[in-house]
This record gives sequence, structure tokens and C-alpha cells, in this order.
Amino acid sequence: MFFVVCTFDLKNATYTDYQNAYADLANLGLRRTVLSQQGGHVVARTTTAMGAYNGQSTATVRDHVRTQVQAAFRARGFKSEIFVVVGSDSDVGRGDHVEGPRRPSGRPES
Repeated sequence: MFFVVCTFDLKNATYTDYQNAYADLANLGLRRTVLSQQGGHVVARTTTAMGAYNGQSTATVRDHVRTQVQAAFRARGFKSEIFVVVGSDSDVGRGDHVEGPRRPSGRPES
């Protein structure tokens, strides 16, 4: 199981465009609010959605989600920038999955 976070920006978009974007993301399994393992609700920042996906690796899940989001936004005619982060218990796939040296915290350096 992989946890996916997608953040986006729509160029010259209206409130309705953003609502449609959130609806498209929800249809892909990415929501603004998710239930934490401790039972509470976690609310993502504005223009961010998240969800859990099954897959073989962080890279394949990232590529699949990115392609699906791009297709949904393209179908609406949105000009957008998206950033997809995929994490598992042992790996993190971000952007085009260029991973640098690890910090003492275990997180990749930017």
C-alpha cells in the first residue's frame, strides 16, 4: 500500500474550476480529508489531495497517478502544474524520483 499526495495549481482558474479539480481528484481516490491511523481526520492544505493506492513500487504508482491527474485536468481544459509524492514504509518517490543523500531524519534531501 502506498500513500499518495498530489498538490496542484490551476492557471487563471475560477472557484468552480477548483471545485471541479477536487471532484476529479476524488474520482481518482485522492481526497482533501483522510482518516488517520489513529482515527482522526487529516485535512490537506489548499490545492492538495491525498489517498492510498496499491501498486508495485513508488515509481509505478507515482507515474500512474500523475498520468491520471494530467488526463483529468486536460479533459477539462485546465492549464496546470501538479506535483505527486508517493510514500511507503521504506521508500519515497517524488517528482521524477531523483533521490539525493539521506538526512539523519531518513528523509531525502531536496
